[in-house]
Amino acid sequence: MQRKLFVFILMGQCSFITCQLHDYYFIKENKTWDEAQTYCREKYTDLATVSNMTDMKRLIVSTQSQDEAWIDLHSYPGKDNRTWYWSLPGVEYIENKTNWAMGQPDDNQGHFENCAVMTNKEWSDFPCNYTSKFICYNETNQANKTCHVIDYLMTWPQAQNYCRENHTDLISGLDQLHSCAVQSASNMWIGLFRDTWRWSDGSNSSFRYWESLSNNDMVDGESDKTCATTVLNRAGRWSFDYCSNKKPFICYDVSDRVAAPVKQHLVEMTLRVDDPTVDMKDPAVAEALLKQLEQKFREKGVSVKLSWRKLPEKQNTCPEIDKV
Repeated sequence: MQRKLFVFILMGQCSFITCQLHDYYFIKENKTWDEAQTYCREKYTDLATVSNMTDMKRLIVSTQSQDEAWIDLHSYPGKDNRTWYWSLPGVEYIENKTNWAMGQPDDNQGHFENCAVMTNKEWSDFPCNYTSKFICYNETNQANKTCHVIDYLMTWPQAQNYCRENHTDLISGLDQLHSCAVQSASNMWIGLFRDTWRWSDGSNSSFRYWESLSNNDMVDGESDKTCATTVLNRAGRWSFDYCSNKKPFICYDVSDRVAAPVKQHLVEMTLRVDDPTVDMKDPAVAEALLKQLEQKFREKGVSVKLSWRKLPEKQNTCPEIDKV
């Protein structure tokens, strides 16, 4: 069985996470997190999503209020719901491109181990409140990228803050690790962590700006406080609370302003399925196909989100990229 599809590809000179600007709107009405989300989706795009410090600064500037306000981040507690991320926004963690030591990650003795150290180029999970040396990455421009081994002993969150204040971020991704060629027999923090927090608008931003961590390390495992807030009188640092509590909130809209022009490409693809029992119209098959296509894009360094759209003049569907 074979089937022809058309794929629309939006490509620019930079990634969506750094190019797309958000306009933020502070709503001084007290609502639960769910009510706030519904309001934002009806009148704007969604509750505020924050992809990097540029977004965070824009969010803070958007309001003179000193209140605590809901943002889009929501936790799905439980050990099995954790997802690995790289600290530097825009660097995606890819399951089949890792360098874990044998048996890692392992949550040693059943403890939450949600941050990663590197020893002799291999990674191990460790409790985030463990103190260690660490590696910062500095990216001032494409021609000047440097790595810095910091000998101070810090927890993972402290190391992340240090790197963001003095350099760019904790070293993140295989490309940075390979280019720096740092090798040490002792543990050093790298920018790898996992948590249970998700952006409800579907974005996969790894950016976090917590004021403090929970007792269960980077995951507030059994807590019912599963909705995130930004505390505006504390430099916008994030906290979390019961979703049923009522607070002001911040919505966002996608701005017309972008950092670089975006080009659209139309690519025709022919898909062949060797197994005649596979029904290409089955929603489960269609969803699996989208995931495989997204993975292929990610392997090429392109972050996309695919969805199906019916063609107006043909009795088939095609995947359309919503975000780049």
